[in-house]
Amino acid sequence: MMKAVSFVDAKPRVIETEKPTPKADEVLVRVHYSALDTALAPVLQKTFVGGMLHKKTNPLFCGWHFSGVVESGSGDFQTGMRVFGHLQYSSNTTQGSLSEYITVKSDALAVLPESMSMDLGAAATTEPVTALQALRDIGKLPKDGHILVNGAGGQVGSCAVQIAKALGSNVTAIVSTKDVEKVTKLGATTVIDRKKTPDVMGQLNVGEFDVVFDTPGKLSARKITKYLKPKGVYVNPSPDDMLGFLLGKLFTSCSSKSVKMIMVESKKKDLEQVGAWVESGQLKIDIDSVHDIKNCAAAIERQNDSTKNGRVVVKVEGGF
Repeated sequence: MMKAVSFVDAKPRVIETEKPTPKADEVLVRVHYSALDTALAPVLQKTFVGGMLHKKTNPLFCGWHFSGVVESGSGDFQTGMRVFGHLQYSSNTTQGSLSEYITVKSDALAVLPESMSMDLGAAATTEPVTALQALRDIGKLPKDGHILVNGAGGQVGSCAVQIAKALGSNVTAIVSTKDVEKVTKLGATTVIDRKKTPDVMGQLNVGEFDVVFDTPGKLSARKITKYLKPKGVYVNPSPDDMLGFLLGKLFTSCSSKSVKMIMVESKKKDLEQVGAWVESGQLKIDIDSVHDIKNCAAAIERQNDSTKNGRVVVKVEGGF
């Protein structure tokens, strides 16, 4: 048996449940830390989007990000190794990393670099991997390319700025006033303060960007494509306006430009790359706060607070 946080009427409570048994291609991980993200709210609210991120189960176990120690190994992973990663966002996912143990496929986690702490490992999963896959795999951002990052002050956006720089590209960033200094220090070539700029789009040039990465999904997919170069890509992880997004795809269907979504996947090689960038200092991950899992309600309240500055991390090992 093990302890885990389950959710009843969107409220967390600790219960005893069966300890998972790994399959031949899976690793059993004793979770030390988890981290919260924006996926939790739609799952707890039982929205359509939430159903795409986690299976509707009773009891409901949530949490995707994790760091921990291998309890039972598979493949390259031996008992006692420190690892990190995230559970897949999927309608088939039933586990939650707000639990003492989880099982993870051996190609969906990585060894945590020695210089990284466990809490940082849990914080360094979906956001940087989302940015990496969006820029490299979906956007095909070239070296010496130019990317526009909307929402560059957020967790995914700030990772995108740093990863674009690591890939050798120039970055134009759209941020709120409070994030101007932060994103400038992260290496953005041009920073546009949307709060102080009445006409943000007027600051951009037609045909300027290889990739537009719209992290909050607030831009008009149809209108923004004129700022793309030929063969440029607009990438969106969470369309705020699905109809507008689909119209954007239709609008670009007869051109070399494209409008695409990104659904992050936990992959060993991408986690290893993120770990290497963190170790080298090319990628900085901010942690807002760390909460014992017995105080999970307070952690969720902080996650929903717009004033937070970084990842909200939950201490699972010894935190019950």
